[in-house]
Amino acid sequence: MNLTYYPFKPMLINNLKPTLIETNNQKVYTDLISGLNGYTDTIKISNDKFELEDCEKSVKWIGDAFVQTDLNRMFQGQLQKQIVENLDDETRQKLTELNNQLKSLVFDATFTLDLPLKVSSEFDPLRLVKYCDVGFVSALKQNPYDIIETVLKAASELKESKILVLTNVRNYLSVSQFNELVSLITTLNLNILFIEFSETDNHENFNKCRY
Repeated sequence: MNLTYYPFKPMLINNLKPTLIETNNQKVYTDLISGLNGYTDTIKISNDKFELEDCEKSVKWIGDAFVQTDLNRMFQGQLQKQIVENLDDETRQKLTELNNQLKSLVFDATFTLDLPLKVSSEFDPLRLVKYCDVGFVSALKQNPYDIIETVLKAASELKESKILVLTNVRNYLSVSQFNELVSLITTLNLNILFIEFSETDNHENFNKCRY
């Protein structure tokens, strides 16, 4: 995919390595953020043939992952569905048996009331997974690297094909941590765009990125 911000030439974004845009210009920084969020038309996204694509359908805005990201709000529902889809036959059978046992106990409990009550016999593994409240551990909120890493791994597990846009990543990570993150990204088959605001040129710290 390509990102175009006039009058600059198109910038390539693909899954081979992350693309990083660093600027010390507030207007450029603002245009990039507003455009990639779909608030303005300052940014154009095109495919490999330079055919325009809908920015909203091509970009997944993450932003400042440490400050803004609620992992459960962003991924929990999709990951719960993925867990159900990945259930093997043996596990599905065991869940069916447990589901029947649970509903039988609940049905027996209805006899304490003199009312014509029923209990649904439907087996819905997704409801069971939701009941178990499968979600991310709260300790992740304390470590910027862990949050960012988890966002990327979750997106990879869900086979996300959109451009994932992250801002201010370098503010939270050392050079070695950032390079470690970039090495991870190259294994995840993701289209990553980092946007950084800096008064100084830090290109030597980003030599593993498309800078």
